[in-house]
Amino acid sequence: MNFHVISHTHWDREWHQTYQQYRVKLIRFMDELIELLETSPAYSSFLLDGQTIVLEDYLEIKPKNRDRLKQLIQEGRIVIGPWYIQPDEFTPSGESLVRNLLIGQQIGNEFGQSMQIGYLPDSFGQAAQIPQVLKGFGINHALFWRGITNEETEKTDFWWVGPDGSKVLTTHLPLGYGNGRMLSTSLDKNLEIIQENHTSLKEMSATQNMLLMCGFDQRSANKDLPEIIDELNKHYAEQGSDFQVRLSRLQDYFEGVSRESEKLENLSGEFRKGKNMRVHVSIASTRLDLKKKNFEVQTLFEKYVEPLNSLSFLAGYHYDNDVINKGWKYMLQNHAHDSICNVCTDDTHQEMDMRYEFAKQIGETVQKAAVEDLLGKIKFDENKGIPLIVVNTLGQRRKNIAEATLHLTSKEFTIVDANGNEVPYQVMETKEENLNDKQIEIGIKNEDQFVFTTKIKFAAAVDGLGYITYYVKEKAPISNTFADVYQNGTFKNEFVDVTIEKNGSLTIKERKTDAIFEGLNVYEEGGNAGDEYDFSPPREDQIITTKEATPEIAVVHNGPVFATVKITYRLEFPEDTDVNHRSSDMKASTIESYITVNRFENRVDVKTVIDNTVKNHRIRALFDTGIQTNTHIADQQFGTIRRDNYLEQVEYWEQENWEEKYYPIYPQQKFVDVSDSQKGISILNKGLPQYEILHGGTPTIALSLLAGTDYMGKQDLVDRPGRRSGLHVETPDSLLLGKHEMEYSIVAHYGNEIEGGIGMKANEFTTPLVTVPVAVKSSEGSLNDNCMYIRLDGEKLAISAVKKCENDNSLLIRIFNITNQPIHSANVEINQELFKAITLVDMNENPISGQDERILFTNNEIQLKDIRSNEILSFKLS
Repeated sequence: MNFHVISHTHWDREWHQTYQQYRVKLIRFMDELIELLETSPAYSSFLLDGQTIVLEDYLEIKPKNRDRLKQLIQEGRIVIGPWYIQPDEFTPSGESLVRNLLIGQQIGNEFGQSMQIGYLPDSFGQAAQIPQVLKGFGINHALFWRGITNEETEKTDFWWVGPDGSKVLTTHLPLGYGNGRMLSTSLDKNLEIIQENHTSLKEMSATQNMLLMCGFDQRSANKDLPEIIDELNKHYAEQGSDFQVRLSRLQDYFEGVSRESEKLENLSGEFRKGKNMRVHVSIASTRLDLKKKNFEVQTLFEKYVEPLNSLSFLAGYHYDNDVINKGWKYMLQNHAHDSICNVCTDDTHQEMDMRYEFAKQIGETVQKAAVEDLLGKIKFDENKGIPLIVVNTLGQRRKNIAEATLHLTSKEFTIVDANGNEVPYQVMETKEENLNDKQIEIGIKNEDQFVFTTKIKFAAAVDGLGYITYYVKEKAPISNTFADVYQNGTFKNEFVDVTIEKNGSLTIKERKTDAIFEGLNVYEEGGNAGDEYDFSPPREDQIITTKEATPEIAVVHNGPVFATVKITYRLEFPEDTDVNHRSSDMKASTIESYITVNRFENRVDVKTVIDNTVKNHRIRALFDTGIQTNTHIADQQFGTIRRDNYLEQVEYWEQENWEEKYYPIYPQQKFVDVSDSQKGISILNKGLPQYEILHGGTPTIALSLLAGTDYMGKQDLVDRPGRRSGLHVETPDSLLLGKHEMEYSIVAHYGNEIEGGIGMKANEFTTPLVTVPVAVKSSEGSLNDNCMYIRLDGEKLAISAVKKCENDNSLLIRIFNITNQPIHSANVEINQELFKAITLVDMNENPISGQDERILFTNNEIQLKDIRSNEILSFKLS
């Protein structure tokens, strides 16, 4: 047996302590590591936790040591990368995982070469798309700890297969990333450690290779390892044993496993079972305020900053990858597994909030400049009125409700499209104000500019990624022929009838199938005796719902384009919860729901505002689907995944002494869908990453809206017995007291989620159209006032990224199959006036050698055949 001793540290950048507090320790650790390796030639290798951010953190303080560090990395004695930061795999978007590796590789290349192994030692479960993301960077191996059990495999090594068929040779660590951390100068103890590992792992090892991970959290290098290994090998040689021990690298281990890889089994899917080590299956509901901010900043960069800068870049303006990537870095620093899962101190979470603000400030400033530059290049028709630009940063043709704020000299106006056709709109708010109040005065007083500031919603149609110009004609009364959307207690359009019941719940009739869905958006409140790692109920819970409530119902907006109705619940909740029961003292809380339906779409949008006044509880929105099915679909990174409504492990996890309860509470990206072959219902969300499936074969979707807890870690929870996770540190900010706002949408549809176009509808909901009123009526620009750059046909493809390439002036576009089914054929139309060459590239933006026969390039089109489920494709447009 070959024992590969991997000297390493696992460096949580922030967790029990803040980043700066841990960085003080990092500086000392790195100083000692450099000194050790320079003075001990036999110390051949040290693994720096697979994340390059530690190099940035260290060299910001010790830039004088850059050359020394670089030398050791180039010699292969300090192994770095491939990640920028050790990520959580479920909450970040797919594009965030790609950028994590892209930036990690960029930094690694500055020093030498990154380790080409998907090292994930401590992520709380493994996402199904990791193999495809790794393969996109030419990474053929992965290693992780948590989430897999003997129910999936009896072996440590296997082929992990992504939904598109991508395969990476993978090892999991049944004993964790510290199974060799106790190696010392005591030969007897070392022999015991190796024997214990051999006994535990020999039946699981598919090859004659075994990992001894010599390191742990914030652990310095074991300086005696070369001598320890020499002594062990001498002992085994004297005993005639076939045990061999070496100070090794993970690359060496995988080379050994690869020689016997043909006999390894294939496994696919996600791994989230907490049998041997906790994955904290309910962790996605902690600090939903910060998780919502993460969603908002991700959306800002992916769907607005980069696409809009790309349009500006194509118009001849500068695209600054360095500035944009700085915003990405602030966001990615929050994607560390402890950080984005929000299992940290309040001080750490406050610093995360500030990093989101830094990223947002960068993104919004860059976006504003890009839009101003682009507008300067467009030639408008001054005879048609005041230009109103609408930009679509998604790939498909879309017709959605857009929101705009106009500054006009008249309360009466019309909006027309490029052909002069009147466009229906509805006023949300009008107020008179002086624009001079919003401008800086330098030297002299500016002239007053009194206008009517009018906020409107109107139906806009844009033909693919690009923009269209509408024109506003002042002092021209609108001729409206539509009836109000809300009539006699029911929202009506050509797609659905939506009735608000007396208890505030919704009943939706889907007109194409006549299917009726009742009991939608019922609120459920219950105790939370858990901590930041896990929701867990008290032993004696008290559940409060709005099924029998009598809320106040009032119309807020009603007109020809949309209607909004406000539903107000005034409820009494137990003031606190502990592990045994809920308190008898009650406290008033308010839940307000704003239900909006528009004339042109089948979505029912919900904005919920919770005034949280009590501690340690959870509030969810329930959606009774009434559909008979045993599985459902959820949005994951780059597509969808099918999951079970009922998990049989819930019946035996306690008897088998699992570390935590395993039940159908799941992470999601933008939606969850329950459907059969005739009908279905989807719940879309903006930054609400957790749902649970209740009632198994007739599922109810439970969407987590708020979960408050007062401690980082607690012991002996109902759903997670035994030791605590983390420290027993108070986290009052995690109680989430005060007002919190969340947005989600209900879509009743015909057929399954693919036939209902749910992937595209979720993108439309989470990525509203951009509207920009233009102050000038004409310009000397050269661009048309209507331009399409890229268009995807159908509803099964989506754009993940549109950006300037990192190393040249080409444009990078990444698309993916948003379904879990193959696509026989699809086309991507390209504006041939702007692009002359198309190249298939990997996620590292390098050309892929060889011809993929499924992909054909013509002058203005990418023709695609037999696209695999959830497959990701990247193209360079020059």
